[in-house]
Amino acid sequence: MKKIGILLSVLALCVSCANYGEKKVFNGTEVYYKDGVTEAQADKLGESLIDSKFANGDPKSVQFTKDGDVYIFRMVIKEEFLEDKSLESVFNFFPKELSDYMDVPVDLHLCDESFNTLRVHKLEDARKTIMAKATEIRYTKNVTLQDAEKLKDFLIEYGFSDDKSAKTVELDRKEEKYIFRMVIDKNRVDDKATIGLLTFFKGELSKRVFSSLPVKVHMCDELMNTLKEI
Repeated sequence: MKKIGILLSVLALCVSCANYGEKKVFNGTEVYYKDGVTEAQADKLGESLIDSKFANGDPKSVQFTKDGDVYIFRMVIKEEFLEDKSLESVFNFFPKELSDYMDVPVDLHLCDESFNTLRVHKLEDARKTIMAKATEIRYTKNVTLQDAEKLKDFLIEYGFSDDKSAKTVELDRKEEKYIFRMVIDKNRVDDKATIGLLTFFKGELSKRVFSSLPVKVHMCDELMNTLKEI
């Protein structure tokens, strides 16, 4: 789970003493589990939390439960971060990343210190992904798989995607306009050569991929928050 460690600053320790299920501790992180979740699944989750640096020795609590065919990952969050728009991309993608790792469908519940749900991010609403060699292409429910596949072919042919350089991009659509988001070094945001290259790039995207429909390119930070729009 590549981005889960980013969430460290928003977490809060679960302090209530109610019975939240069986408990295991992984490098300071309490993992409570019940309602059909097995000990093996709890162990697998705990190992992923350690690998991703989510479980970094600081005390925090999560809960893993099951509701029908869907698993629920509950995470206690500091109230001031609940409406933080800069974290929306991470929250929205989290269910997909955790579901892929656990091999089961998982929804994310952001919770108070008693594991009462404050907001839900469902797997069905999460970004889907395909790979263009080492480039991860995320695409929203506003975009078809066919569009994503055409983008994949273009990025490989264009030389943007190769087998060595790991990149992340995202494709969205609003009415008749496509939005291409890419993670970029903040030091290049105002670089004239970079802006010129991306201006040409978006024209090629429009002509060669999206039937001359308008395209906006967003230069983004690692959380996919827009730094500059072209």
